[in-house]
Amino acid sequence: MTTDSTPTKPKKSWLKLVLFTFLCLSLAGGVVGWMLFGHYAVLFYWNGELNKALIVAKNNSEVGRTRVEQVFNDAIKAKVAPDILMRMYRVYGMSLYQQDEIARADEQIDKAIALGEKEPPTNYAVADQLTHAWQDRATERHYHWKQDPKKPDGVKDQEMSVKVAEAAFGPDHEQTVFKASGLAMMYADVGRYADADKLIDRCIKSAETKDSAKQTAWFCYAMLAHIRAVEHRYKEAVAAYFKNREVSTNDDDRGRGWDELMSGLRYKQPRENEVNQLARKLLNKGDYAQLDSLAEKFTKEKTEYWDGFWKLDYLTTPLEWGQSVDANHYDQLRLDLGSWLKKNPKSAVARASLANLHINRAWEVRDEDEYGPRFYKLMKEAKATLAADPNIKDTIPFAYVPYVRLTIPDNEKSMFLKLVAEGDKRWPTFFKLDSWAAKFFSVNWLGEPGEQMEFITKRADTIGGVQGDKFYARIASYQFHHNEQEKIVGKGSDFDWQRIKRGFKQIFKEYPDAVEARIAFMRLALTGDHDDDARDVW
Repeated sequence: MTTDSTPTKPKKSWLKLVLFTFLCLSLAGGVVGWMLFGHYAVLFYWNGELNKALIVAKNNSEVGRTRVEQVFNDAIKAKVAPDILMRMYRVYGMSLYQQDEIARADEQIDKAIALGEKEPPTNYAVADQLTHAWQDRATERHYHWKQDPKKPDGVKDQEMSVKVAEAAFGPDHEQTVFKASGLAMMYADVGRYADADKLIDRCIKSAETKDSAKQTAWFCYAMLAHIRAVEHRYKEAVAAYFKNREVSTNDDDRGRGWDELMSGLRYKQPRENEVNQLARKLLNKGDYAQLDSLAEKFTKEKTEYWDGFWKLDYLTTPLEWGQSVDANHYDQLRLDLGSWLKKNPKSAVARASLANLHINRAWEVRDEDEYGPRFYKLMKEAKATLAADPNIKDTIPFAYVPYVRLTIPDNEKSMFLKLVAEGDKRWPTFFKLDSWAAKFFSVNWLGEPGEQMEFITKRADTIGGVQGDKFYARIASYQFHHNEQEKIVGKGSDFDWQRIKRGFKQIFKEYPDAVEARIAFMRLALTGDHDDDARDVW
């Protein structure tokens, strides 16, 4: 007897229960997910919309501005959370600051602050945006104040940033310590040294003793380096920088430490050499007689700066522009120098500058057509300019620069050697000629392997003693500055580090107030892993 066996069908009630459970779990998961990440999704969306509008604004300010306003109107209608809207105002404000639309940028920051002040301090998301909004404007104002002390210095805004952070997060929270460290730096810049010292000490204590602030230690020491440098407590500034290096966990944080040290050391230092400024001013006025007088004076005095370059070099720089002179500046300077020579055909400084201007432009056009007809035409003009005054090399040492540079296109090494020897004999302390000679002694130009170092060492030995060491250090610093770091202080370098040190010791003795000399030495020492020498720079 056989019977058919048929599987029993599940009851519909079980299926409904399973489906219902699955649906409930899905809904619950969605609710929890939205609770956890929905805020970020909204933030991401509106920031995206704002960034699209800002991109449009870069290409078309009027259309972009309308688009930005529409984004904000839509966000307000959508009733986005206050912290999201505050962040959007901050982003827009920073964009306007970058475009130097200061007043409109301040308006956006004001809107963010007004929103934040309506919320209680316990709304941490809003407090976070509020403390940053105050800081945004403080930082921007402090930057512009450094350029023009008549403008607001940003201190009051930064004080508000700290006040908000303290109320919301407590005095030892990283938010507060970050903001307070920045405030201490601003106090130092405006001359409130006692306030700066008291506040930065408090910040460092929090960073070293409180878990809530330990992530701020690198920043605290970066600010301390800046503060001590501004206060001219240089040894302590360098020590703070090395402490920043010790506690930092990445190169960016260490880089910030260096930047703050440099910012503090260079605080209130002239942004441009005074002779540079004067030369440009006199050239624009067409006061060629005064320029001739200064050139004669500086040639006679042979006054040099710590790096070896003469005042004469800084006088000629605006006249011949430099090695990247574009067509517009070349044409204008050629006209100016031509007019000058018509008034005074015997002007050695105008003639030498014009020759070098032609050469500078020649090397610039060489990048476009190699050694083409334009290049050689300009070189020919430079030669003709110099030839009009056969005695120019005896009148002004700067004339040796274009003469030496004219030997390069056709590899006239014998003429190059003759000119360098002649120039060093005629003008033994004219460092600019030696800097060009050292460059052209390299294997990339006219030199054989080892010949560049041989020239530098022989020249230093010929000068002799501490002055020879000073020359050696100056050449090392110059070449390092011109992107030959590894060659100067890297492994296998032919340079004698001890002689560089001796040379800088003499420079520090002769130029005790030359901050840039100390900076140059620190760069050399740190790149060559001579940290102890860098620590002892003051």
